[in-house]
Amino acid sequence: MAFSEDKDLQELVPDILQLGINTFADEHTRAQSDIVRELRIQWWDRKGIKGEMNAAYLTDSQFTRCAAYLVLWRYALPQLTNWVDGDRFQSMITFYKSRYGEELEAILRDGVRYDADNNSTITEKEKQAHHSGRLTR
Repeated sequence: MAFSEDKDLQELVPDILQLGINTFADEHTRAQSDIVRELRIQWWDRKGIKGEMNAAYLTDSQFTRCAAYLVLWRYALPQLTNWVDGDRFQSMITFYKSRYGEELEAILRDGVRYDADNNSTITEKEKQAHHSGRLTR
């Protein structure tokens, strides 16, 4: 299951499914893959756990808003725009791209919830925040 669904998009853009595209199911799956790749790049190596990151150990609900912003910015709105100046969707693309970046950064700063021991409980140790630019000793 993807981090987000069409209903999450509708909370942000109520008429998103009334603009000619009935579902963005494939785009939600792509967005999840993009977020997992971004976590591998920005977070996993700093976590200090050996081996590959297992995306199934992430807390999906932590990424719902982030994934919805990403679907809108990268996949849904570009399909809807006609790429002329003043187009409503172009402004929305810029807005949701910014919101995605802010949300991902907030998740990283707060701490990614990753059940490293796969026991269905996230401990404080498993939710260590990532602070870029800080010296860690």
